[in-house]
Amino acid sequence: MDPLDIQTRYGKAIVVLTIAISATLAHESFVADKTSSEFKPKPNQTCEGTPIEVDYPYHGGMLGPHACEPQCDDKEQHFVLYTNGKATQCQKLPGCLDWGEDQGVTCLPSADKTEN
Repeated sequence: MDPLDIQTRYGKAIVVLTIAISATLAHESFVADKTSSEFKPKPNQTCEGTPIEVDYPYHGGMLGPHACEPQCDDKEQHFVLYTNGKATQCQKLPGCLDWGEDQGVTCLPSADKTEN
């Protein structure tokens, strides 16, 4: 008796399970709208939270250090302030990823907003 024979109960269960998993994966990959639940700041909007000052400049793209890590510990919203005056937003709480840095999206520190 072949376990993948669709004439058997076991074979039918395998087929149904495979179809259910495939349908779920297809729905999550192509149909489900996940954009509303994730914070995606617009370029050059005002930064939220307090600055985490780092000792290197921002030139776009992903940088090595995990600058937003303090946000995991203190549970306060932060943004990263670089030596060249640019800033990127940390992920919205409860997350603590370097969202702006990873996505190449900068924000304006509060002081920059008052100068305009």
